[in-house]
Amino acid sequence: MDNYLITKAGPNDIAGIAELFTESFIDSVLHHCGGRLPKPLAMQDIFSLVYAAEPAAALLATDRAGKLIGYCFAPVRLDRLWLKALMGGHLFKWAWRWLTGQYGFGLYPVKIIVLNKLAFLRSAAVPGKTANARILSIAVAPAARGLGIASALLAAADNYFRQNGVTRVRLEVRPYNYPAIRVYGKLGYIAGGTTYDSQGPWLIMLKEISCNGVSSNV
Repeated sequence: MDNYLITKAGPNDIAGIAELFTESFIDSVLHHCGGRLPKPLAMQDIFSLVYAAEPAAALLATDRAGKLIGYCFAPVRLDRLWLKALMGGHLFKWAWRWLTGQYGFGLYPVKIIVLNKLAFLRSAAVPGKTANARILSIAVAPAARGLGIASALLAAADNYFRQNGVTRVRLEVRPYNYPAIRVYGKLGYIAGGTTYDSQGPWLIMLKEISCNGVSSNV
């Protein structure tokens, strides 16, 4: 019997997810925030937007005691995220909290984040690399890695994609993150090009899902 459960995340899980993201990707967080950690509210606000845009896309892994040990955001419609940011008042809230010092960083991180998002938008529009469905973010707590949790989260994401008629999924992963690439490869993702941000290259990986629910690399 597995020692973990895969369930849908709820609003009360956002703070824990934001904390796990910061722990798992601390080098990236430090890079984007000028070499120092932001206040927890900054990451919580980002994940609150991601959750609000498509709540059913938020998956959670917990141990038998109910402790968060992994998460995955797998939106079917990434464009909902941008629409929610623009129409849901999130950008104004973020701007106010940033200006009043509630995030704990200055102008430099804002510039880096905007430039990186523009680079991703350009790569997402390249023919052959487009996919509205995404594995937007996935992480497993260090102490729980190697137990198949990432694979279980991705399998749950696959089920969600199929339920919503998705035929292609895209994710980005650092090309030197060999353990993650192996997991993605075993689950049907194949390399589909490269994109870049201020930290360097990202490997684009794509997965085709046939209409009968069977994954295909053709």
